[in-house]
Amino acid sequence: MDDTVIDSGDPNGSASDGDGGDATEDQQPVKSFGRYGLLSMLGAGGMGQVWRARDSQTNRVVALKVLPENSADDAESRERFRRECEAVAQLTEPHIIPIHDFGDVDGQLFLNMRLVDGTDLRSLIKQEGALTPGRAVAIITQVAGALQAAHDVGLVHRDVKPSNILVCANDFAYLIDFGIAHASGDATLTKAGETIGTAAYMAPEAIGAAVKTHSRVDVYALTCVLYECLTGRPPFSSDMGVQGLIAHHLHTPPPQPSASDTNVPVASMR
Repeated sequence: MDDTVIDSGDPNGSASDGDGGDATEDQQPVKSFGRYGLLSMLGAGGMGQVWRARDSQTNRVVALKVLPENSADDAESRERFRRECEAVAQLTEPHIIPIHDFGDVDGQLFLNMRLVDGTDLRSLIKQEGALTPGRAVAIITQVAGALQAAHDVGLVHRDVKPSNILVCANDFAYLIDFGIAHASGDATLTKAGETIGTAAYMAPEAIGAAVKTHSRVDVYALTCVLYECLTGRPPFSSDMGVQGLIAHHLHTPPPQPSASDTNVPVASMR
């Protein structure tokens, strides 16, 4: 299951509003993590677990992302986590979920974020199929705004993909997982300081032994996400797994959505 920062409604607790809410009086934590009472798991995957949690200091219900225990094995990883969390926390772009706090509990890293009611774009496409061009462009435009704000302060996401985009009421979109999308999983390539990202959306310039992170990798990935919104599938697939996808990104001309789906007008791609 992909990591998410979603509350789609809990029959045993209060639904979240945009700023988080108070837990009901009778809702008891499943377990504790530092000052947080973990109420229910929202998602789990290669990059850790996301919990609906109560912050005992504020009594606010938040989305608490707990990273794997081995994610902070070295000082360089901890410093990168701290630096990038601080950068994201200073962003005020409306399509980036605010970070309330971050740190570690007994060496295990965590993020305290606003709890958002919605679903990730990957699940939305699976449920509804390809989106109309107008709807797809509206969602991607919001994500582009989030990326622009990050790029303006020198922050590169490095793992833009549908499961890292949350779609809420009225198709309001958030881009999540800045600075923590570094773990392996579902065809994710990871090597600290080198190749970071998910193969289906990886820019050619991000593939190699000595990669300098550049905002272009996010732009390329976002165009891949737009393609998937319009057609219901990523631009490239391969029976050869990750290596086959890499070969496509390096050597195959980008496909046109209108060639894969006759419902996508050619004019919209110009």
